[in-house]
Amino acid sequence: MNTVTYEASADIHAPAERVWRLLSAVASWPELLPTVTSVEALDGALLEPGRRYRVEQPKLRPAVWTVTMLEPGRRFVWHVRSPGMTMVADHIVDAIGVDAARLRLSFAFEGWLGVLLGRLFGRLTREYLAREAAALKQKAEAG
Repeated sequence: MNTVTYEASADIHAPAERVWRLLSAVASWPELLPTVTSVEALDGALLEPGRRYRVEQPKLRPAVWTVTMLEPGRRFVWHVRSPGMTMVADHIVDAIGVDAARLRLSFAFEGWLGVLLGRLFGRLTREYLAREAAALKQKAEAG
């Protein structure tokens, strides 16, 4: 097994477009998410493939994330690579009604070192994903 993956989701009583606006505004995450202290857009704030963001989170080392895939209005994926591992975060918003959306967040640790770190940081990763989903839900439902 060369991958360890954690997931969280939330059904949100708000239009998918609103949820996407919040989720995709990564430079604003420090104001929205209790798990993010700083986001620096290194190549411009607009979310696009190839753009990089330096993210700081409590209890973790700063990391530079590169956007690898974007489906505007629905999904983006970004990753961090270092020797022996890749970390991949996937962010998905699906409309499940006119005024309802499902948010799905996943975080994968890949590679031999990634599997070790994934197990070591599993509890924290699960906690952060759950807190992020809950915070986005609360903010989106508040309007």
